[in-house]
Amino acid sequence: MSGTIMVGYDGSPAGKVALDWALRRAEATGHDVDVVFVADTSWDSEAFTAAPLLQKHGEVVLASAAFNADSKAPDVRVTSRVVHGNPVAVLCAEAESTGAALLVVGSYRKDLYERLTTSAVSLRVAASAKVPVAVIPDLPVSGRSGVVVGIDGSESGDAVLAEGIAEAARLEEPLHIVSAWTMPPLSMPDFTDGSELYDALEERARLGAQAAVERAGAHPELVIDTQVVLDAPAAALITAAKQASLLVIGSHGRRGLSRFLLGSVSHDVLIHTPCPVIVLRVADTA
Repeated sequence: MSGTIMVGYDGSPAGKVALDWALRRAEATGHDVDVVFVADTSWDSEAFTAAPLLQKHGEVVLASAAFNADSKAPDVRVTSRVVHGNPVAVLCAEAESTGAALLVVGSYRKDLYERLTTSAVSLRVAASAKVPVAVIPDLPVSGRSGVVVGIDGSESGDAVLAEGIAEAARLEEPLHIVSAWTMPPLSMPDFTDGSELYDALEERARLGAQAAVERAGAHPELVIDTQVVLDAPAAALITAAKQASLLVIGSHGRRGLSRFLLGSVSHDVLIHTPCPVIVLRVADTA
């Protein structure tokens, strides 16, 4: 298989869950795994002057990771290394320069404040990486089944749907297609508060779901179900993915400072995600 699965690893419980997930995926796909510990020596880090200590700490953490990998996935080729710099910038740059097929990072699932603060690295990596990113929450994975993908009728949404179809086929699990529609804001020009508008919006969402099922026709072995719901897209995806093995979403590439920001749907999903999420980079925007 071309490329590797790169794991941003820090030895934390969330990092260990992410590494285990990456090892299981590598066993199934035939990829090598590249475990990277980033010693945060960026200028604004509290440990800016402690590079030698961070280097040694990273080596100890990676030695433990190597032992874990050898015991859980002995047939997977695993390499590890310590690199220095800003964790987000370094992980994104290393993934791109090495041609990684996937960059895997962990995400904490505690109270909302801790998720917003301790998961900042995973959110920023998902927003700025040019390769697909898997964000793995610190949650049990047993008993889960199905791949969830949301569709919105856009060209970028087609790429996300294709990835969802491929993942469901690889896992041999059901594909759940979610098409959410919302009511327009009252301040919209020419807004008409009537059933005709609502019926039209719902029908559009239903036709989108039908088209997505037709696209999945190349995989007749797939079990597919669709949900057309009146809800905010992020909320609909989070609800649908509560017991899923995987959720696939898209992130629009941006330039300048905006490259560090996720769209509202992607951001909300990753803050509240109930399952592993693959964030697929879709068409760049200004």
